[in-house]
Amino acid sequence: MTRTSVLLAAAAALSLVTVSACAGYGGPYRHYGPPPAGVVYVTTAPPPVRTVIIPPRPSALSVWINGYWDWTGADFVWVDGRWDHNPPRAGAQWVPDQWIKTNKGWYRHPGRWK
Repeated sequence: MTRTSVLLAAAAALSLVTVSACAGYGGPYRHYGPPPAGVVYVTTAPPPVRTVIIPPRPSALSVWINGYWDWTGADFVWVDGRWDHNPPRAGAQWVPDQWIKTNKGWYRHPGRWK
């Protein structure tokens, strides 16, 4: 074999290894799907959730919605929890907000009815 053919064979093998290694990478969202469009990433983790005393339930249909940390663009601010007097349907459950950590930073996944 000539020196040129050895170099070409080595380059081809290296390319194959590089492409194979990249093919399996699914990014940080491989199992969970990507974050919603327009998501804002924050480089610092939110503070711990506050412990609060929940006021008495105003009615049998009311559902407590926990407070959460929101991002203003410059700092975190606490949004107080509240009683929702009009759930979308009987037996509906509130799924609380979550701050999700990714390789780009933290983003907030808003609470929702389930």
